[in-house]
Amino acid sequence: MADFKYLVSVMTPDKVGLTSDIARTIVELKGNISDMRQTIVSGFFSLIFVTNHSENVHEVLRASLEKVLPEGAELSIMENPEAALKATPMEGTRYVAITTGMDQPGMMLAISSFMAEHNINIEDWSTVLDGAHVTHVVYVTFHAPCTDLKTVQAQFKQAMTEAGFTAQLCHEDIFRATGEIAPIKTIL
Repeated sequence: MADFKYLVSVMTPDKVGLTSDIARTIVELKGNISDMRQTIVSGFFSLIFVTNHSENVHEVLRASLEKVLPEGAELSIMENPEAALKATPMEGTRYVAITTGMDQPGMMLAISSFMAEHNINIEDWSTVLDGAHVTHVVYVTFHAPCTDLKTVQAQFKQAMTEAGFTAQLCHEDIFRATGEIAPIKTIL
């Protein structure tokens, strides 16, 4: 079925039913959503997804989505997204970085700069703001084997402490084992 693949991005003020309307449109075009991420940021709906079709539906896909989206929605469609990917390794060891502290300018820069300086790829990032306190949860991937993980963990903790945050960097299995309510055997 995957003869034609599209990467679709939608941003618009949130309203109930947007995800359903978009999913219905894809099904009506005989497509399959194979990968997606949807979230609400400051009241704005954001969805990025990959859809696969057996025939070229680029123009009809755009027109069909524009019909179900609110006026002024931002819609972007990339045909054949694999062609745009560089030869960057996608596999690696996943870790979770968590920082907490008082919200302040520059925290995103401090965290992302540390990751870039250590050749660590950021794969997913979310924040939880509770008054003036913020928690950053960042999923990262070490694409090359980390020969000295304890040093990187200590450096991350030290860099975040200097910025006024508490921090930890742990393997995703440890994060899942301590953060999920499930028997350990099912997590591992």
